[in-house]
Amino acid sequence: MDMEKISGQLKTLVESLGYEFVGAETVKEAGSQILRVYIDRDGGVGLDDCERSAKEIGALLDTAADAFEDHYLLEVSSPGLERPLFKAEDYARFAGRPVNVRLKGVYEGRRRVTAVIEGVKDGSVLLDCGGEPLDLPLAEIQRAHLVYVEEKGQKKTFKKRGGKRLFNGGWTLF
Repeated sequence: MDMEKISGQLKTLVESLGYEFVGAETVKEAGSQILRVYIDRDGGVGLDDCERSAKEIGALLDTAADAFEDHYLLEVSSPGLERPLFKAEDYARFAGRPVNVRLKGVYEGRRRVTAVIEGVKDGSVLLDCGGEPLDLPLAEIQRAHLVYVEEKGQKKTFKKRGGKRLFNGGWTLF
């Protein structure tokens, strides 16, 4: 599958629906191939937005016969609080925020990095690893996402009850 080609088509479609195309990734879970597409817009996205987008994206992928060699599951989601980062613009946009990064291989003795994003320069993400600077080439990054840090005085969204996490609106999360 040519993820770059598919991402370009997805970006065009998602933006035509009025959403920001955050990115897409494929993962294998429980033996199933999953295509995750992240969408956003000012004020966030809801279930109806994801459902509407999923229908359109599914139709697009059905016409791209060579997109997947096998069956796949499509997930369309908000990026959430721990937003995944896909491109240089994402890192520049979230400068000053903490990030978890998984690398494609070992880079300067590390496979994973937790740091604060300082910015982007010449195809590298500039990170502050607790006072130690790190220039990390984008090509070395396998996956990255923001780290949610609860701010002092912030109202909690989730409550724990009986071992299950319940959303204040009544949705059960597993």
